[in-house]
Amino acid sequence: MGGVDPVAARSELLGLGCAQLARAFRDEVCTPVDVLQALRSAIEEGDSTINAFCHLDWEHAFEAARESALRYQAGTPLGPLDGVPVSVKDLSDVRGWPTRRGSLVLADAGPAADDAPGVAPLRRGGAVLFGKTTTTEFGWTIRSDNPLHGLTRNPLDPARSAGGSSSGAAAHVAAGWGPLALGSDAGGSVRLPASYCGLVGFKPTFGAIPMVPSSAFADFAHLGPLARSVEDCRIAMEVLAHADPVDLASTFPRRQGESNRPLRFGWSLLLGSSIEPSKEVAAAFHSSLDLLRAAGHEVHEVDARSQDCADAMWQIWRSRMVESFMDWPESQRLKLGLGLQQLYGEGKAMSIADLSAARNRLRTMQVDLGRVFNDVDILLTPMAPGPAPIALEPGQANQAPAQNWFQQSGGYTYPFNITGQPALSLPMGRCSQGLPLGLQIVGHKFHDARVLETGARLEALLRSA
Repeated sequence: MGGVDPVAARSELLGLGCAQLARAFRDEVCTPVDVLQALRSAIEEGDSTINAFCHLDWEHAFEAARESALRYQAGTPLGPLDGVPVSVKDLSDVRGWPTRRGSLVLADAGPAADDAPGVAPLRRGGAVLFGKTTTTEFGWTIRSDNPLHGLTRNPLDPARSAGGSSSGAAAHVAAGWGPLALGSDAGGSVRLPASYCGLVGFKPTFGAIPMVPSSAFADFAHLGPLARSVEDCRIAMEVLAHADPVDLASTFPRRQGESNRPLRFGWSLLLGSSIEPSKEVAAAFHSSLDLLRAAGHEVHEVDARSQDCADAMWQIWRSRMVESFMDWPESQRLKLGLGLQQLYGEGKAMSIADLSAARNRLRTMQVDLGRVFNDVDILLTPMAPGPAPIALEPGQANQAPAQNWFQQSGGYTYPFNITGQPALSLPMGRCSQGLPLGLQIVGHKFHDARVLETGARLEALLRSA
């Protein structure tokens, strides 16, 4: 009699989503310990190639998994993520773990004393925190390398970038190593890696997940989940979205009234950048719009060509690098990667007039987008102009100059960091090279539930097409 293939059994276990895992735990099909054992085996077998993690803590993870298993036996799980393995991007503090931010400067960082407010609800909800994922140095770029931990590869094609700055978060979920990761997004850093790796990534309304300690990017940085389905992102938000007095932006009213009228859909191929999407991206995007129309929705183009503020955003980005490191001694700044050193130098050389002009341009963009959303409930755009680019190998990455990635690849993402609106990245097919392409779904501020519901409907339409 043949035995069960252990690799297939492991893959089946790790292929379960958050709700499926909770159901399996309740029904005693498996335990959180079983899932964590399968996860550890998969990571130890494959991460030497992908390089998704910069810190793993199996000892405390198994302790948390055993405690979760006892709660399920007693019928007292703490919430929908109890027993579910979740990773945290290495820009957020996790109690007892170092926060190195992908930088040689912090290579010897000690353990954090407390969980960040965005991480604490995961622990309170019984999630099994097992490791920290790689990020670009201080999250400055959408590449997937950093000076401290090297290159994180795309598991769908290891020659390609996993995207950034939530590099490892996207890579490990796409590799099938757990259903959920917590990333961060100040200009596209959840949504672009999700698009490149064929995942769902959600940047909620600004402040939906508390985010402190504050950084120079605090007024447009968001935390958000990466997962394999919209449903898993929705479940994650049930746990993550809460008010915390240490982040005043998180204390807004959390629900908005929804209209019973049909949703008004708008679309744009050019929003935030003058870079045209590839023909394959445009074709997949229009096919997605056709699915909506066939389902009975009216979808019309909006005028968003005037929203190209990529250069202004790059000016702001460089100025925030100055804010980030201006109090550091020069000897410490010189330990930063060359890209960050370049950005710091360029930021210092900016004039007040140039910075003021950039800020004014972004404020104008906010007003213009407000007019767009006066006429639509949901705006659809491509997620990126193309699929995941070829990765810069470590030798190249160490010497590569900093370039305006908002203009090149992130033009469709950053506007909604500035406006603070919820935006979802959803897979919408693959290009001729077999690489995933992404669709962006944007809604009114505070209407996160509507964006997730729309994403779930589109996800179903795309899967059935």
